[in-house]
Amino acid sequence: MPLLAAVLVGCGSDSSKPKAASAETARSEVAATRDALNTALATYKAGDHAKAVDQVSEAYVSHFEEVEEPLEGKDDELKESLEHAIADDLRTDMKAGRPAAAIERRVNTILSGLDKADAALR
Repeated sequence: MPLLAAVLVGCGSDSSKPKAASAETARSEVAATRDALNTALATYKAGDHAKAVDQVSEAYVSHFEEVEEPLEGKDDELKESLEHAIADDLRTDMKAGRPAAAIERRVNTILSGLDKADAALR
């Protein structure tokens, strides 16, 4: 097989790309993100900060990433804000050992943003 043909075969087609989540699926993932962040907050308050950081990371990767593309089409600024708040700010605050009240305020702000994301995806 000539090199160019091998490269083209290896690239695949557009059908090999993952499909974007539907708005309905994205709304379900908003709810799952909300639940996961509440669980992480409870874990943090119980004193297991490292596990709480892991739970936030898992919430982002397993749930919020499914929200990003559908939300981007509706409210890109909100998507960017939530992405940064979950992936960076919340995890950074938890890793720094900030007081539980500060973490709770941060989570509540994110939850409010998730409510807006849910509404935008309707």
